[in-house]
Amino acid sequence: MACRLCTTNNREALVERVAEKMWDSRMGEFEVATPWDQAGATWQSKFREMAVVAVMALER
Repeated sequence: MACRLCTTNNREALVERVAEKMWDSRMGEFEVATPWDQAGATWQSKFREMAVVAVMALER
C-alpha cells in the first residue's frame, strides 16, 4: 500500500482526512463522541489548521 502523503494529488482531501482522524482520536475522552460532520465550523477549522501543520511536518 502506497503512502497517502507521498502519492496524493488532492492536498485538500488529505488535510481533511488528517483533521477528521485527529478529531476522532480525541473523541475517546468523552462519554458521547461527536462525529466529525457534526463538530461545527469552529472546531473543524481548528483541526484543519492543525492538520495542515502536521502534513507540513511530515513532508520535511
